[in-house]
Amino acid sequence: MATKSVVLAQLGDIVVEKKYGMSYEEFKKDHLFKNYPVVFGDATKDWPARNKFTPDFFKEHYGNHEVKVQGQHFKLGDFIDLMMTATEDNPAPYPCKLNLNRDYPELIPDVTPRYNFALPDRTTSKILPSNFLGAADTLEIFFGSPGGQFPYMHYDYMGLHAYINQLYGEKEFTVIPPDQTPFVYQDPKNPWVSLIDDQRNPDLNKFPLWKNVTPIRFVVGPGETMFIPNGWWHTARSVTPTISVALDVLNASNWGRFVNEVDIMMSRQKPLKAKVAKALLTVIGGVLTTTEKIGLKI
Repeated sequence: MATKSVVLAQLGDIVVEKKYGMSYEEFKKDHLFKNYPVVFGDATKDWPARNKFTPDFFKEHYGNHEVKVQGQHFKLGDFIDLMMTATEDNPAPYPCKLNLNRDYPELIPDVTPRYNFALPDRTTSKILPSNFLGAADTLEIFFGSPGGQFPYMHYDYMGLHAYINQLYGEKEFTVIPPDQTPFVYQDPKNPWVSLIDDQRNPDLNKFPLWKNVTPIRFVVGPGETMFIPNGWWHTARSVTPTISVALDVLNASNWGRFVNEVDIMMSRQKPLKAKVAKALLTVIGGVLTTTEKIGLKI
């Protein structure tokens, strides 16, 4: 089946498309190894969560679970009530999120099968020491109200690729290409985070280089998946009440960036161990590349 595509946003040479029926080979050639964003129109078509993950479902089954959002404690059911009645001018706190791997493993079957665009995923490899992934949460559910916006512009921790699966409601994404990194004012302590907390109304006296940034904005709706490659700065704002599932993925296409992020993180306090870690990860990367080519998972 031929790929069907719709242009969602265009700014200069950068075009963000929504694609249906795309093959893995096309994705690999045009997006994964080119490090270029795209929206999948049908990646989650086989997920039970497509129809199951609604506000009513989480209120009924998890309404008494406690969540912490921007320092405030809520029952999840109470937060969902707030999320459904909030407005653009008076949004609920954001983000409210659940860690599936750690706290809600019974929901993982609802976000399977893992679509091939997010495979292979080296974050689950038995030969990759988990401490190299730092505090990265690789499978989370996000809840948001109209006007709820992620609190900072960022690229995903440790150079991972992000797949944002929109299951309920609409979310507006803002993305900025990696070559504009010199203008986003990286936090020296957390270089994957921008110091600019309001990218729509930045203080140009404080951040004059921001005027060189060209943000690209578009809306992703229910059943659609946003692929944000490593190094692309991004943030998101809920247009309506939203529920989405975020996957972070590591493979051959972003392995070099991942190794570099580990090196930066470790070199600050343990430069000798950082050199050893870099050498070890180089070997592990080679082994994984070889086993992936022959279809083995280790």
